[in-house]
Amino acid sequence: MRAEISYDLAMDDGMAFVEGTFRLPGGDWQVVIFSANERDIPEPVVVPQIWESGVSGLFIRFPRHERLNQESAERVLSMTLGVVEWVRVRGPDSMILR
Repeated sequence: MRAEISYDLAMDDGMAFVEGTFRLPGGDWQVVIFSANERDIPEPVVVPQIWESGVSGLFIRFPRHERLNQESAERVLSMTLGVVEWVRVRGPDSMILR
């Protein structure tokens, strides 16, 4: 499966926080937030979310000891959602969707 992803922030090689949106084929835009700030955990924890606006998405608690960047974020999303290829596009701002 091929899906679209849009990052709100410029990605670098060691982020503590990543926020963006993604869209699966035929679906609506959803919000994704990665946070490596909360506590040290052995592996990413994916928590489905529905924000106040009614938009759904994922909150992902990311291990502090792992490097959070575009590659690692897309790897976790791919494993969670079954996506084989991510196409980077300019999608809606996640804060507006939430």
